[in-house]
Amino acid sequence: MAFISFALTKNEFLAGIKTVTRRAWKKRQFELWCKWWDQGKRVHDAWDKVPFAGGMKIGRFEMTCRPYLERLADMPESDLIAEGGMCKTLEEYYSLVGKNPEDIMAVVRFKKIEE
Repeated sequence: MAFISFALTKNEFLAGIKTVTRRAWKKRQFELWCKWWDQGKRVHDAWDKVPFAGGMKIGRFEMTCRPYLERLADMPESDLIAEGGMCKTLEEYYSLVGKNPEDIMAVVRFKKIEE
């Protein structure tokens, strides 16, 4: 089972507000998550930070669609809420994640699993 770290959005994940995450994954990592989707491996762990940095598991989530690549400039404004609601504009989001509108990110849509 794989995991995603929600260091910046732990509280939003725990509250069930965050239902999408964007990641600057290398091609191999992106392809691995797509493979897991294709194999039906859709439930994964959520961590507050990476395990080797002292992180701990904070829950589980289920992917709701196959991961895909998207330019940040093509991110719908409605995803600002799905990303946790910390940013009011796309420009604020770009700044928060330290990326430019033309950067391509992996998009993972999910729902938190209540345990």
